[in-house]
Amino acid sequence: MVRIIVSGLKPEEHMFKESLEEAVKSTAERLEKTISFSPEDEIHLQIKSHVEGKKKRFDVKARITVKGNIYAVKEPDNDNHRDIWDLHLATKEALEELKNYVEKQARPRHVKGLGEDEAMAHRAKAELE
Repeated sequence: MVRIIVSGLKPEEHMFKESLEEAVKSTAERLEKTISFSPEDEIHLQIKSHVEGKKKRFDVKARITVKGNIYAVKEPDNDNHRDIWDLHLATKEALEELKNYVEKQARPRHVKGLGEDEAMAHRAKAELE
């Protein structure tokens, strides 16, 4: 299983750590259907909170290391997200974005003149070289 790291939580926010790790674990399990993890792979979730009035807004960045490749995303920067003040929802958005990006990168690229299975074999061979 992939190593999970959650950082950036303030002392009063550490109560969220276990539930955030469970969300990351769930995403990792879904990703394992598409890619295979090695023992040194990890998912890193970085949380930053900003107090605005009496509320807190959370910035969540997610990074995954797969076979030496690093993929990083942060939650979407759109108007819908600016209305979200929930840490778990911001985390869910960032993890979903990360999952979609990694799955897109893991898909075999079309090689002209080759079928999908042949393209996967061609890509695997190129990675070994």
